[in-house]
Amino acid sequence: MRILADQHIHYLDQLIPSYAEIVHYDSSEGIPRLEGFDAWILRTVTKVNPKTVPSLPEELKFIGSASAGTDHIDREYLSDNGIQFDHSPGCNANAVAEYVLTSMLTWCSSTRRELSNHKVGIIGMGHTGGALAKKLDAIGVSYASYDPPKALREESFRSCHLDTLKDCDILSFHLPYIDQGRYPTHHFMPDILSLTPKHKLIINAARGGIIKEDYLLRHNELISLPNKKISFVLDVWETEPVPDKVLVNLAFIATPHIAGYSKQAKIQASKGVLRGLLSFFDTEWTDSKWQHEQMDSTKTKLGEASHRGFNKKTNTLSLSVLHGLHNYDNEMRKLINLPGQGADSGPFNTSIARGFQALRNTIELRNEFAHTTFPKGLPDDLRPVFAPD
Repeated sequence: MRILADQHIHYLDQLIPSYAEIVHYDSSEGIPRLEGFDAWILRTVTKVNPKTVPSLPEELKFIGSASAGTDHIDREYLSDNGIQFDHSPGCNANAVAEYVLTSMLTWCSSTRRELSNHKVGIIGMGHTGGALAKKLDAIGVSYASYDPPKALREESFRSCHLDTLKDCDILSFHLPYIDQGRYPTHHFMPDILSLTPKHKLIINAARGGIIKEDYLLRHNELISLPNKKISFVLDVWETEPVPDKVLVNLAFIATPHIAGYSKQAKIQASKGVLRGLLSFFDTEWTDSKWQHEQMDSTKTKLGEASHRGFNKKTNTLSLSVLHGLHNYDNEMRKLINLPGQGADSGPFNTSIARGFQALRNTIELRNEFAHTTFPKGLPDDLRPVFAPD
């Protein structure tokens, strides 16, 4: 079996059976030559449709994406060409939920607020929205769940009314990108949901294009009092991989599409797509390279200085010692504010695009909270935040 794989898919070499030959390619150089391969494993940066890949070789039977999302793949096109597709749904749900919770608590610390005094609107209750809901339940934060399509599929789930979201202090988006049909999500804000005076923090760690970015900018421009402006946390961008410079600089937190980046998420992503591949080819893992138990058990140890970051009284914590959020934000701002850029400069945009992808490809993966060893004395009321998903 010959497998072509993006060189930036983590842990694939450690997981793949020894009887399979794997050849790596650099996705920043475009679509690779596909001839001579049985399977192709890619990431969300590679779009597969009749325009980007007009010819699919006959010997290629499987395409897998080491990702939770699939909006970069034209699945009908693959089916028409007799190609099986698989991916890793939910692989990074816990990592994204930790990013969102970290953002909320960081914002609360910065603005001297208590998260427990705010209501969160979770828009989209799939794997990631559900993971966030569990964490909010664990620390006693109230929330409303909005997902009409899920309510149609599952009798046990009840979606809140759209008007309920208008009364939430914090909105967190966890929708797939859909541009047609009964429930489109393209420009969900403002086409379906507009900002209200109640809203204080908007978080999008889902897909670029779900929020119309010009709308956020115009809304805050119309507000004269700084303390009345809405804060926003953005990990995804409408013009990705060239984010809007003004928006990056105005954001409370701006990161380069890395909310789901953790060691555990990357392991799960590779595991999931390999399960699909080996199932399709009716083969199994049969050798010692399958080291997932050892890989999953890696832990980060924090010392006493880190422990002092916890604040039992307010049930919040200084998460900078646990999550690379501030580092990601700093690197993003450095990139977007490189000297010498001009408006709509082609060469500059190319430089930003390459830098954006380089950040995503080279960023250090963190351990999720459940894989972090804390000193003795961690307050009991904080332990649920760090429990395995």
